Amino acid sequence: KTTGSRLYESLSLLLGINPPLCLCRPRWVRYIGRDSREMRAMTEDSHREPADAARGVGMAWRGWFDDGFLHRIFRNAGALLGGKAVAGALSLGTLAVTARGLGPELFGALILIHSYVKLVGGLTKFQSWQAVIHYGAASLEKEAPKDLQGLIKFTTALDLASAVIGMAIAMGLAGLVGARLAWSEDMVSLVMVYSLLIAVTIKATPIGVLRLFDRFKLIAMQTPLSPTVGLIGVSLAYALDGGLVAYLAAWFAAGMVESAALVALGWRELGRQGLLSGLNLSLRGLSKPHAGLWRFVWAANVFASLSAASSHLITLLLGWLLGPMAAGLFKIASQFASVLVAPATILRRAIYPEFAKLAAKNDPALVRTLMLRAGLISGSVAVVVVLALAVIGEPLIRLIVGEAYVAAADLLVLLAAAAAVMVYGFAIEPVFFALGKPGIVLRLSIIVAALNLVLIFFLVAEYGLIGAGVAALASTVIGVGLSTAVALRKLRNREA
Repeated sequence: KTTGSRLYESLSLLLGINPPLCLCRPRWVRYIGRDSREMRAMTEDSHREPADAARGVGMAWRGWFDDGFLHRIFRNAGALLGGKAVAGALSLGTLAVTARGLGPELFGALILIHSYVKLVGGLTKFQSWQAVIHYGAASLEKEAPKDLQGLIKFTTALDLASAVIGMAIAMGLAGLVGARLAWSEDMVSLVMVYSLLIAVTIKATPIGVLRLFDRFKLIAMQTPLSPTVGLIGVSLAYALDGGLVAYLAAWFAAGMVESAALVALGWRELGRQGLLSGLNLSLRGLSKPHAGLWRFVWAANVFASLSAASSHLITLLLGWLLGPMAAGLFKIASQFASVLVAPATILRRAIYPEFAKLAAKNDPALVRTLMLRAGLISGSVAVVVVLALAVIGEPLIRLIVGEAYVAAADLLVLLAAAAAVMVYGFAIEPVFFALGKPGIVLRLSIIVAALNLVLIFFLVAEYGLIGAGVAALASTVIGVGLSTAVALRKLRNREA
């Protein structure tokens, strides 16, 4: 068999067309094509006309949604994406007004302050929503509401404790970090005040509760609230010719409002589910019904901390190596590239509850199928967006944030390409958490994060700011490739 014939069959099977040759199918193609009724029906005729084959492509892709899982995943993601799209536009407006009002140097200084506080918060806070979904799904499956109540108390206590610790660390290290970034005493004082944001943004458990009970529309409804407050705040600062303090106050208020809304919605949902009845403040024995809970939250926390803090760490690193203006340009490019990063994050959060439920029912084969199909559908759309940004990126930056920031255009294309790769692999991470294997995610994340930082050091020194984009793309491709291979192996072993 020729290489061309093998390739033809692989693509044919992937799209749902029965090829005229009976050849060996690659394993990953079989996984993607599993259980499509249209695909099975099409195997009856191996010599069809091109028009029939073309119709078969559409039938097969539509057939992927027949089992309800993919439909529900993209429906939930769509509900979140609706609010996220509005929030993204408002956030971009906030960024644009801030950038125009402060100018490149002061805007870069604000970004460094914000990134420092978010970095410390991301490293110290527990991302307890993952534990709420993983162990909460098992408690619901066993119909054990008391266990679920204990889990909620456990994760809430973690949220509160880590928030206080994070705030204290951010305040304590402000002077040391400020010396590296050439902050003045007034700037260090601003950083210490802004560190209060860590203590007032406690939202992980409420988010987990809303996702566990499929209340994605509620999350979507509140999503635009924070950027709306932020945009109003920075618009007032711009109109009043406010300085750095005024803009930081607006960003602080936006973060605080978001947390308050999610806490209110999360506890309201607990009441709606009858889980507030009999709830007390005792913290004894909360982890006993949930085997491996402590190990799970620690591993999940380290992974989530690396993910949440990586972009902020890179921003601080660029500020140290190239100055505050470079940090501001990186933030601009990252914000525009978030048109792809945000959907990947949303899809990951939408698919995790489904994987957790399937894992509780011990169906790894279906998890594997959904992982590959969902990634293929989403990644195909992401490629189109990257191509569009390559064409309109520079004029878009010039129009929205001004001529002073067009140097971020080339970096934007590279960050968008890296984000597109993330979209292809968005379903991989939830697979490991659903299988109770957060340690694998942690090890892979450490490898990728370390590779990214090493590449940044070398490439930025050689090529300047654009080197950060090359490092992001290279490390993401390697990370998604490794993660996919490991996930398929684990699911195959689980099925055996």
